[in-house]
Amino acid sequence: MVRCPFTVSLRGCPALNCIRYRHSFYERNLSGASDDTLRFVLLHEEGHVRKGSPFLSVLPALPILLCLAFLGHPSLQAGGSPAAKPVFIALLLLTAFFAYRTYYHRMCDEEFIADRYAADAMRCCYRVRDPGALLQNLLSTLLAGASLPHRKGVIPGIFHSKPDYRPSISERVQRVRAAIDSSDRKPVVRRTGSNPSTETGYPVMR
Repeated sequence: MVRCPFTVSLRGCPALNCIRYRHSFYERNLSGASDDTLRFVLLHEEGHVRKGSPFLSVLPALPILLCLAFLGHPSLQAGGSPAAKPVFIALLLLTAFFAYRTYYHRMCDEEFIADRYAADAMRCCYRVRDPGALLQNLLSTLLAGASLPHRKGVIPGIFHSKPDYRPSISERVQRVRAAIDSSDRKPVVRRTGSNPSTETGYPVMR
């Protein structure tokens, strides 16, 4: 974990292969959390690091890169084609729209992936039967804390749950529980002499 003043909360960064956090966010929201809750938070962010896409952080910058690329084009300079500027503006707006649309959809997908990663690890390594309950309590606490008068404007980063582009709390919890139910119904095939840690992908806690 890397302490970072430019991070509003706690965030796994695949591009930098680390988890960045702001100390004030931890003190305000997580310092009194249970051990299992803290484990789930860290595993969720580890899920972003291991399963997330580094390209995701570049998507919002695409319109800016496009603008810089065409800024010095002769057709946009004084005396250039009169139709060049409107075409460029329309292209820039379309790029911005599709870039952010793709970004928000991918963010939503990666939340589910990170939730599943954390839930699987909590069940395999810490024998937590219902990781969905941990997720629900965590998100509800963060959402309630963010709505307090002295915390308005504070966005709990990756755990913020709003209907704009991040999935709702109920949808995230339902998906975690549905994934766990489906994995429980699958028969586990063990090879003779196999190491349990290599089957699950997580270290076995003893």
